[in-house]
Amino acid sequence: GGVAVATSGGVSWVGAGPPRHDRAVRDASALVEAGGRLWVGRATGEVVGLGDGPPVRAGAAGGRVSALEASAARPGTVWVGARGGGVSRLDLEAGALRPMPPAEGLPEPFANALVLSLLEADGVLWIGTLQGAFFTEVTPPRFEGVEAGPGGAFGLPLLVGVHVSRREPGTVWVSPDEGGIFRYDLATGRARRRVGPPHPLDKAFGMYEDARGALWAGGDRTTLWRVPPEGGPTAFPLGRGAEGVVAHVAPSAFFPGHLWVSTQTLGLVRFDTGAGRVAERYAEVRGPARVPFDDVWQTLEAGGVLWVATDGDGLWRLDLEAGRAARVEPDGCDLNDAVVSLALGADGALWVGGREAQLARLEAGACRAWGPADGLPPDGVGGVFVDARGHVWLTTNVGLVRFDPEAGAFTRFTEADGLGTTNIYWYADDQAPDGRIAVGGAGGLTVFDPLSVPVDDRPAPVALASVRVDGVERGLDADGGLDLGPRENDVAFEYAALDLRQPDKTRYRVRLVGASERWEAAGPETRYPALAPGRYTFEVSATNRDGYWSEPLAVPLRVRPPLWQTAPFWLLVALALGGVGYGAHRVRLEQVRRVERTRRRIADDLHDGIGSKISSVALRLDMAGRGPGVPDDTREALTTLAGTARSVVGDLRDTVWLVDAGHDDLASVVARMEQFAASTLEGRGAVEAPDAVPARPLGMEARRDLYLLFTEAVHNAVRHARAERVDVRIWAGGTRVGFEVADDGVGFDPAGGSTPGAPASGRGLATMRRRAAALGGRLEWAPREGGGTAVRFEADLG
Repeated sequence: GGVAVATSGGVSWVGAGPPRHDRAVRDASALVEAGGRLWVGRATGEVVGLGDGPPVRAGAAGGRVSALEASAARPGTVWVGARGGGVSRLDLEAGALRPMPPAEGLPEPFANALVLSLLEADGVLWIGTLQGAFFTEVTPPRFEGVEAGPGGAFGLPLLVGVHVSRREPGTVWVSPDEGGIFRYDLATGRARRRVGPPHPLDKAFGMYEDARGALWAGGDRTTLWRVPPEGGPTAFPLGRGAEGVVAHVAPSAFFPGHLWVSTQTLGLVRFDTGAGRVAERYAEVRGPARVPFDDVWQTLEAGGVLWVATDGDGLWRLDLEAGRAARVEPDGCDLNDAVVSLALGADGALWVGGREAQLARLEAGACRAWGPADGLPPDGVGGVFVDARGHVWLTTNVGLVRFDPEAGAFTRFTEADGLGTTNIYWYADDQAPDGRIAVGGAGGLTVFDPLSVPVDDRPAPVALASVRVDGVERGLDADGGLDLGPRENDVAFEYAALDLRQPDKTRYRVRLVGASERWEAAGPETRYPALAPGRYTFEVSATNRDGYWSEPLAVPLRVRPPLWQTAPFWLLVALALGGVGYGAHRVRLEQVRRVERTRRRIADDLHDGIGSKISSVALRLDMAGRGPGVPDDTREALTTLAGTARSVVGDLRDTVWLVDAGHDDLASVVARMEQFAASTLEGRGAVEAPDAVPARPLGMEARRDLYLLFTEAVHNAVRHARAERVDVRIWAGGTRVGFEVADDGVGFDPAGGSTPGAPASGRGLATMRRRAAALGGRLEWAPREGGGTAVRFEADLG
């Protein structure tokens, strides 16, 4: 209900009611409340606990106490900082000062440092001194390891085999390299050698303790040994003269009293413990049950199926009921050939560990694999175990790894976390039925409950340390982004995860949205040396020490394009080109109009001038021929001249029609063709033409070639074929136009031969072919049944 104040005269309480003064502790220099007491640091270096009961004097800190900090990471502990005395640990239960635990990040020696202040946050203790600020992790070790080297429980440093007793949960069978087999009591920490050198069983990789207390163990001579509770071991060779490691021993439920023995020279072996002999060597079986590979690391039996891990031939499945074996090649991932470990989850999924840094999950024929790119340490997976929460534990040569499938997070533990060893030997691991896991290797043994290991799944936020543009540091804009010019396209980002506990475990990933959606592994800095113009978002995420990813830190980024790549620039270019094009179009249109005016003027001049004069000449010739006293031969000549003049007038009308720009369309041509055919035939046949012709412009040259080609075909039928009947059909629709002129005359051969009275070749036919080619059409002559000729032309004017 108040505030305690440390003074040179003692401790005073200020708050509700009158102030109180406790002068039992003079020269108070620091205060903290913890464990139900008020702890007072004195200038003398003494730490005193006030409260219910007599004061507790915890001893001297080695200098003036300058700071006290209650620990959240280590309940029951108060950190004590002293000027010239470094940092000590106050054990509240014992009421005594103890040395600070060994810590990384503190200079040597730190015991005499001039400490000014202390602050603990998120398991990190910050220490302010006259030499600067320091920090160190103070969370308790997450494991308790057993030392295995000289002077340790087993006398030898390398543990090659570990097996948790099924009969006595507090017992672990441990085999050091060339040290035999020990029976280790977890409660007392005592190890008793059960088999020792110079016995041939100087090391055991695979071990299994049966219900009678006998330990079945295999070493490096492809021999299975039975070690009874009392007495000496008995050897059972698995193959004559065979050398190699017995990697794993497991009981069979399908074959009671039998053991599955994994060897690295004889392959899979089934051993009958009652008869004391080999029941089957599956590498030698002839038939569908054969598992042909010699190097087998582990087996796992479940539901009448035996899963077999081979180092070189992948994963095999042996159906024990059907006696049929097959290599497993699941969908969804490429399961590598070096399979060395297996585990079954509570959901029935099979977890597979590979020598080549791979973890895979198989269920119902589907497969999902993880590798170093996903956070798996770049080392082979030696052992795989699944805890009651569905988390997967892996043993590797670089530490113990916990995988959270839901979060996709890999957490790696090392000796810094209290493990007996970071270099875990691949044979030296086992899981008890109660879920506890035992691992050993080069330096120690660790037995732990996976559900009790604290794991921090709170992501560590990422902070942006600096941004450099073209090598020069640049601050972010007011909106937290970057707006860069066309030449400012070399950008580097430096960032840091705000987790100071074991920072060597921090991993980063980055991506540049707008260039790629894929995350890429990165270090604490990422540079993009040549960014193209555009809008991007730089994102960076980091893991905390336990492998959980933070939410991405996002920095919007824009690189402006040069002027010639901007939309306004190209709009101006388009407008300029459009203006030029429009001007050229106006010029061209004016030229066309000028030509049309010229053509109309020529047509008018021909019609009104030359045409009327020739018509006048023809009229006068007719009048002269009918005059009195004109001789007969003169009258006949004048009549002929008048007819010729009228013919010239007709040809001149055609020319006027062709020249006149007012008739530059397909409908005008078709109408003219129909009119010409009707007047020329004079009832000696039929003329068929469309009632309506699509409105389609047609230039003078095309109009001239089509019309003259048609008139030539009609003239030939009337003048040369000596036909009594000529039928004409004209069609026009869409982009196609054509005609057919069919007569019943004498006929002819356009290739060269002819019938009497019909010219076979000459300038007329050549001209017709030239005009048809100019129109892009097809011109054909065909004889008609019963005599005569049909001329057919068709073209696509599209």
